[in-house]
Amino acid sequence: MKKLFCLFLITLIALISCNRVSAKLMPKTSKEVLTQRQTGYYDTDTKSVMNAVVATLYDNDYIIEDYDETLGFIRAKKTLKAAYTNKKRVAGWSVVLAAATAYTVFSYGSTAATMYSPSRRIATELKDKTVVIDANVYINKIDENKTEVKFLPVEKVLQNADGFAFNQMAPLKVIRIYKAYPYKEFFSQVENNLQDINSLI
Repeated sequence: MKKLFCLFLITLIALISCNRVSAKLMPKTSKEVLTQRQTGYYDTDTKSVMNAVVATLYDNDYIIEDYDETLGFIRAKKTLKAAYTNKKRVAGWSVVLAAATAYTVFSYGSTAATMYSPSRRIATELKDKTVVIDANVYINKIDENKTEVKFLPVEKVLQNADGFAFNQMAPLKVIRIYKAYPYKEFFSQVENNLQDINSLI
């Protein structure tokens, strides 16, 4: 019976582990519409736009990791805490915990240690996750007084950057941002920062 229980436990954990990295399915947003949302245009010089983009990224708590004025490229990262609970994983580990608890009862407590791992993993699933937003920004000069900006953010929910996990920095979920609002807000802030920069000239 002990061998049967162990086989059941290993199989269930393997099934749950196979689901560790997932990507959110793309909603019904065409590539053309998404490209339009990710692109902003400004009637001013490239250098001023780059300065405004950097100021906007800093205003939104991004850290600049790479900056190349010649190529018109900026890479930035932001880290925050957010609630992301995978109900399937919680349900799976709950089954494992229930099985471990039942076996502990039948073994008069001698296998109580088997309850530790699923208990910790359930706790990990229920707490806030570390979220990393990686953003690439491309600034292209169209002519002397017109500049194009492409803002490409990707959100990564880490499985558990705080300790108890298979891989502390493994992304549990990779989310590409399709909604219009984050892009509108970003480009609006760039426009406001451009006005502030131009007022100082």
